[in-house]
Amino acid sequence: MDDLSICMKIWGIILAVVVIIAILAGVIYTYMRANNNVSTTSSHNLRIISLAPSDTQVLIALGLGKYIVGIDYYSYSLLKYLNLTSQVPANVTVFSQIYPPNISGLLLLHPSIVVVEYGLEAPYISQMEKAGLNVLVTNSDYAYSFSQIEENIMEIAKYFNVTQQGEELINWMNEKIADFSTLGNTTIAYMLYICPNLDFYTAGGNVFINSIIVQGGGINVFSTYSDYPLLSPDELLVSNPQVIIAQEVSNFSYTESLISQIPGIKNVKAFNASRIYILGNLATDLLNEPGPLSVYAILMVHDIINSTTPKYVTASWVKENLNIELPIF
Repeated sequence: MDDLSICMKIWGIILAVVVIIAILAGVIYTYMRANNNVSTTSSHNLRIISLAPSDTQVLIALGLGKYIVGIDYYSYSLLKYLNLTSQVPANVTVFSQIYPPNISGLLLLHPSIVVVEYGLEAPYISQMEKAGLNVLVTNSDYAYSFSQIEENIMEIAKYFNVTQQGEELINWMNEKIADFSTLGNTTIAYMLYICPNLDFYTAGGNVFINSIIVQGGGINVFSTYSDYPLLSPDELLVSNPQVIIAQEVSNFSYTESLISQIPGIKNVKAFNASRIYILGNLATDLLNEPGPLSVYAILMVHDIINSTTPKYVTASWVKENLNIELPIF
């Protein structure tokens, strides 16, 4: 298997905003709206399975955590970081993989609803439905702004008949966004995932990560691309960013080594100024997961631009310096 094949296989299973298929955001969002009906299930019969950290954030914030009977590993890890595992039942089933979903395992939990992110599970939604699962399809991975993320939150809130909580959550997000946003012109290259052959995925100008970079005071050097493109190292050199932000691959040292191996990297402004920042798991969650906590990514990008973060942005640094919290309404 060549380097690109290895990269594509890994990309299909990592937590990052996974781009399995190249579908325009509008088409996906239309599908979601057309196929989700308002729930008539009474709360005492609710048995929810959540298979995406972004959706899990929303469900917990809406006060629905006590109804979650199944959750993906990455969502549970995020709850552990935030000391919020008490918000889900102690016997909650944790699924070790998101893609492909363990449909037989989902059925064993007899859920009343399975909440799935289209960008992660699109090829398997019809299989879930044919198996008899009731599926609520969301899609924020292809949202181009916080307003679309908030629309998705309200879709979930309406489905579960908790619209007031949804409105309160959105108000909280908008207050944070107003507090954290700033203007700036620092050029930033985001390396969402670096492949073994040094090609890398990034975020284009029509997805929410671009909005985070801009509201944090930066300019996304790859904003002319769409969705989550796979680029070559040459395109990083041509963009010549002032700051490079990279998602950790395996560990800090390995990620640093990958970047240093890029031919010509020594000619890039960010390298010469020692302005390469690597995000650990929790920091990655903030930037990559289109949920309520993504508002803190604005502040994190702002701090990176102002050189007030360490070169390795760890979970402990995030918790101690960004004061993140997931409100529960």
